[in-house]
Amino acid sequence: MNRKLIIYFDNCIYSRIFDGKKSPTITAEAARIRGIVRKGLSGKYIIIGGGIVTTEMGRNPDVKKRRAAERLYKRIVSGEVILSARGMARAKELQSKGLKTMDARHLASAEATKADYLLTVDKDFINKCSQPNFTTVKVINPINF
Repeated sequence: MNRKLIIYFDNCIYSRIFDGKKSPTITAEAARIRGIVRKGLSGKYIIIGGGIVTTEMGRNPDVKKRRAAERLYKRIVSGEVILSARGMARAKELQSKGLKTMDARHLASAEATKADYLLTVDKDFINKCSQPNFTTVKVINPINF
């Protein structure tokens, strides 16, 4: 029996779809994300969200973009994780290894759900997570998924 891939999107993935055609990279990332979303909606993937995503999403000052991202989130997320005390301790550990607060919380959330992938467009986040034995979750740009 094949297990469905579990994918965690950080907040920038939801926003990227609505960034417009600012550059070839942004256009390519948005197209790839739309393809992943379609496969998630068809049941090929399990897309996980959580309180960290919705908290960060709610901080977007661009109301139109924020509402579009929130609608997309509600439409595609199969399950949500709320970080437990153990998850928050893991996030603190990840911060001590150099991750920014929200990135550490996203990764701790992805780990808590046993996600196979965490998708982000944040190059610094990807680079830090690519260190040997940093995490069991593959943190990658959607282009590389």
